[in-house]
Amino acid sequence: MKTYKKVDNSQGDKSTNLNFNGELPKVCIGADKIKNLDFTSIDYLVDELIPRGTLCALVGESDTGKSSLLRQLGLSISYGDEDFIGFRLNWKCRNVIYVSTEDGEMGTSVWLNTYLGEDPPDDEKLSRLNFIYSIDGIIKNLRECVNRRCIDLIVIDSYADIFSGSMNNSNEVRTFLQQFASIASEFNVTIIFLHHTKKSSAGQRPNKNNILGSQGFEAKMRSVLMLTKDKEDDSLRHLCVVKNNYMSERNKGESYILRFNSQLSFENTGKRLSLDEIGEEEYMGRAKELKSEGKSLRDMETILRNEGYEVSRSTLSRNIK
Repeated sequence: MKTYKKVDNSQGDKSTNLNFNGELPKVCIGADKIKNLDFTSIDYLVDELIPRGTLCALVGESDTGKSSLLRQLGLSISYGDEDFIGFRLNWKCRNVIYVSTEDGEMGTSVWLNTYLGEDPPDDEKLSRLNFIYSIDGIIKNLRECVNRRCIDLIVIDSYADIFSGSMNNSNEVRTFLQQFASIASEFNVTIIFLHHTKKSSAGQRPNKNNILGSQGFEAKMRSVLMLTKDKEDDSLRHLCVVKNNYMSERNKGESYILRFNSQLSFENTGKRLSLDEIGEEEYMGRAKELKSEGKSLRDMETILRNEGYEVSRSTLSRNIK
């Protein structure tokens, strides 16, 4: 049995470097080594939206086109496009795995033929986008795939179909997602989960708290995008960054307005809209009640926080007249 020499800390700081004699080289890494990796910015698969080698999510109500958006991303990568809906792509090998639990081969074929239209297909490029329809042994199968060849992106469509535990149990959710996080980190592959928002959140201001299930899901994601319908134009969608650990809060305050066309593809209109104009925060109804009772902004904020809401005083002041 291997034994370790006990370190005597009773003499205080002797100004010596920690030395694990090679016992824990991958567990305890010095800041000097990390600094010398010379990263000066985050490595993105899709500039501004999707960091490389992380877990991310696209969430939204049903029938907003989430699957179409992610399939379009997969095709853009496999075709070697320079950008995706106006955002620069930084692919390395142009290989994508799409785990589809809702659409089988027939549904996927219909989408591909609708999306490509009359354009002649390029079989070599199409072959780089691979679909998996069985979720049996999915972790083992995905690990085997990324171990055999370089993969830029894995899409899980949808999260609800592959997670069999309680969505409201944060520990179960985080433990399950950690299996995917290990693959993402070890192989520097981005994994995007398609997931849904609460039905009760329809019409509300896009917010990460509207995601269905435990907060543990959102917590494991480095970036969460939300796709919502426009209130007036059925062809428009709002792509909102409701969480991104590397993006300024100011840039997350507006949606990117996309047009969803008859070929089931998205195009960026180049326009943006404040999230406050898309819908109200969940707590605004309650805030208006408090206003009618004569409560001040400070009092409203305190009461709402005590009732479990994440409240922004600036949002209150903008919307309470």
